[in-house]
Amino acid sequence: LMSILYGILKFLHINFIPYSYNGIPVGLWIAYLIVAAVEVVLVFAIAMVAVIIIVYVFRKYMADVQNRIGPNRIGPWGSLQLIADVFKLLQKQDLMPTSADRLAFKVAPYIIFTPVILGFVVIPFGNVSILNLMVVNFNYTILFLIAFMTVAPVGEIIGGLASHNKFSLYGAMRSAAQDMGFEVPMLISLISVIILAGSYSANDIVIAQRVIPFIIPEILGFIVFFLAMIARQSIPPFDLPESGSELVSGFSTEYSGMRYGILYMGNFGFMALASFVVAVIYLGGWEGPIFPGTVWLVIKGAVFIIIFLLTWVSLGRVRIDQLLNIGWKYLLPLSIINLLISAGIALYFGGVF
Repeated sequence: LMSILYGILKFLHINFIPYSYNGIPVGLWIAYLIVAAVEVVLVFAIAMVAVIIIVYVFRKYMADVQNRIGPNRIGPWGSLQLIADVFKLLQKQDLMPTSADRLAFKVAPYIIFTPVILGFVVIPFGNVSILNLMVVNFNYTILFLIAFMTVAPVGEIIGGLASHNKFSLYGAMRSAAQDMGFEVPMLISLISVIILAGSYSANDIVIAQRVIPFIIPEILGFIVFFLAMIARQSIPPFDLPESGSELVSGFSTEYSGMRYGILYMGNFGFMALASFVVAVIYLGGWEGPIFPGTVWLVIKGAVFIIIFLLTWVSLGRVRIDQLLNIGWKYLLPLSIINLLISAGIALYFGGVF
C-alpha cells in the first residue's frame, strides 16, 4: 500500500519537493503517514464493529434466558439498537457530583476506553510474513499489549475515587484488590508462554504453535489466564467492582450520558480484545487449515466471546474473601507450577516446538 501511494505521490510531483528527513524523501514520509492513519481508522472500526456485535448477541441471549424478546425495534431484528442508544446517550445531560474531582472524573472513562482500542493495534490478524495484517509489529508486542490491558483498571480506581461517592469508592477499592489478586498470576502464565515460544512477539508466539497449540502443554496456564481475563472484565462470578445488588453500579455509579456510554463500550471492547488475546496466545491465532488466517482468528475469538457471555448469564457472584482466595491461594500457586513445567519443557525441547 505504501508503494502504491508513493507512486501516486511521485506521479503528482509531490516527491519532487527538495527536502528529505534522515535521507528519506518527503513523499515516502507522506505515504507512511497516510497508511498509518488508514490503519488506525481500520483498527477503531474493527473494535467498534466487534462491540456492536457482542452487545447485540449479549442482549438477545440475556433476553432469552430471562424469557424476554430483547432488542427488536431498531434495524433488522433489533441489530442497530446500540447505535440508537449511542445517539440517546449523546442527548442526555452529563451530570457530575458537586464534590467530585472534576478533571479526574472526566478523564477516567478515557483511561479505560483508550487502552482497549490501542490493544487491537498489536493483534496479528494474519500471517505478517505474507500480508501485514498487524498495525504495529516489533519484537515486544506482547509486552506492549499486556501493558495496555493493565492500564484500564487505573481508570476504574480514578473514576471511583474522583466521584466522592461511597458506592463508587467501595467499587474502586474492590477493583484494586481484584486486579492485584489476578494480574500477578496472569503475568506469570504469560511468562510461561514466552518461555515456550522464545519470543516476546505476538506473531512469533502464533508461529511457535504451528505443531501444537499452547493450550495443550499450558493447560494450567490457560486456566489461570482465562480466569484472570474474566476477573479483569468484572463479569460474573467476579463482578464485585460493579455489583448491582450491593453497590448500585460500583465505580461507575455517578456517571451518566456519553461518559457512561464510553465505560459501557470499553467493557465490551475489552471482552473482544481479551478473546483475541487468548486465541493468539493459546489457540494458535491465525493458524489453521483451508480458511484464511483472519477467518481462523475471528472464529477462535468468537468461541471465547460466547464462553464469556455464557459465564456472565450463568454464574452467581462470589464473595470478596472467596475472590481473593481464588487469586492468591489457588491461581498464584498454579501459575508458578505451570512456570516450572514450561521451563522444563523449554529446556528439553529447546524452547520452541
